[in-house]
Amino acid sequence: MSPEKEEEIAKNLKKYSKKYEAEDQDVSLQLSEQDREKRRMMKDEWYKWVNEWKLLHEEERLQRQVLRDGEASDEEEEYEAKEVEVEELLDVSEEILSFEYGQE
Repeated sequence: MSPEKEEEIAKNLKKYSKKYEAEDQDVSLQLSEQDREKRRMMKDEWYKWVNEWKLLHEEERLQRQVLRDGEASDEEEEYEAKEVEVEELLDVSEEILSFEYGQE
């Protein structure tokens, strides 16, 4: 680069700097707006899914009640926790060992 060109750039550095800072800020604001829009869409999609699940859950309430012999178990107050302990004998084998004194 020629010395004249370097001198011209040095003189106009503030002008160039302001110009590119403004462009950078515009791009940054645009990206921020895009991010906000994307988050809003994801949030809307989530609420839509939750509402669909709630509707399906409500539609299946009678089926769940029939499967539980008429018990309404959708409410936490209706639950009764029972602790069940199960022991299972897997295998038993007996072996006779001879042990003599002095043999180790």
